[in-house]
Amino acid sequence: MKLIIAIIQPHKLEAVKRELEAVDVNLMTVAN
Repeated sequence: MKLIIAIIQPHKLEAVKRELEAVDVNLMTVAN
């Protein structure tokens, strides 16, 4: 298991989520 902490611009969130799903990331927490 790995912990990744990232700051992502709001307009990039959907693209990042798609890429993470492509590499089998199943859990994600998003905070505003």
